[in-house]
Amino acid sequence: MSDCDMTDPQPASASVSASAAWALERLSEVRYGRDAPALGWSVSRELISAGFITFPSGGRSGVSITAAGRAYLKSQK
Repeated sequence: MSDCDMTDPQPASASVSASAAWALERLSEVRYGRDAPALGWSVSRELISAGFITFPSGGRSGVSITAAGRAYLKSQK
């Protein structure tokens, strides 16, 4: 089990910091190329702990927004 696995994520109604919410919004925007924002360690951990993003296994770069992350974004609009 890697340290990126979540054994006890927070519920989708969990609140996150303004920085994490901003980062999640930027990640949700459609992009072409490699201009996705770099996430700081603390923001990444916060979004992973909330269950809003996941990292692909095998050490590949990039993150994926989970269904909980998409639901959170919709609830903020």
